[in-house]
Amino acid sequence: MRVKDLIKAVVDNKLDDLHTAIPARMEEIDLQRMRASVTLLRKRRVSPDSEPQPVPPILEVPVLLPKGGDFIIRPPIRKGDTVLVVFSERALDYLLVDGTPQDPKFARRHAIDDAIAIPGLMHQAESQLPAEHSKDLLIFHREKGSKIIMKEAGDVLIEVGPHRVELRIDGPSILHTSDLRLGGEGAAEGVPLGAALKQWLDGHTHSANGAGAPTQASPDPSQVVKVL
Repeated sequence: MRVKDLIKAVVDNKLDDLHTAIPARMEEIDLQRMRASVTLLRKRRVSPDSEPQPVPPILEVPVLLPKGGDFIIRPPIRKGDTVLVVFSERALDYLLVDGTPQDPKFARRHAIDDAIAIPGLMHQAESQLPAEHSKDLLIFHREKGSKIIMKEAGDVLIEVGPHRVELRIDGPSILHTSDLRLGGEGAAEGVPLGAALKQWLDGHTHSANGAGAPTQASPDPSQVVKVL
């Protein structure tokens, strides 16, 4: 074997064990610990003449999330999701113990066992994202259509379609606004502000002929506003 061929073989052999980044499929995930099992979306040949074989799953892979202090955004990552896997420069065994600098203790570099999964990678067979709101912050459900939109102009829009919105509040609820509007264009009734309603009630009278019931009938109770 010529020297250059020998050098190439040595380099190729080392590169086979040098991992950088590659797409993978989520197999299992612990959403409390944020550790997962993933399968790389590549096959490998054990020998030049062999058929490509799947790479065994990588276990106990840390999953990256948007996080700062006690604030966390955790999407419902599930089996079958495509993720991007990156491989740490040094062994992770001791580097993620408590968030302080540690001696890696192991000599591994860019090893397949030291993967970190980044969710959100889309493959070409997935349905496309909506074209609207391209300049807005959009959180939405592709199948159900529910959306939270923070628009470029500063408006915030929440759309849930026929689905329920539920608020569970143990403390006081305070709404500060100079213009409260409830109901849509097709609403059968309007809901007045409390001050305006009180002013109208204080000045409202019914004509009556002496004692007894008024000559003008009281309006029917609202079917929308609950009366306590």
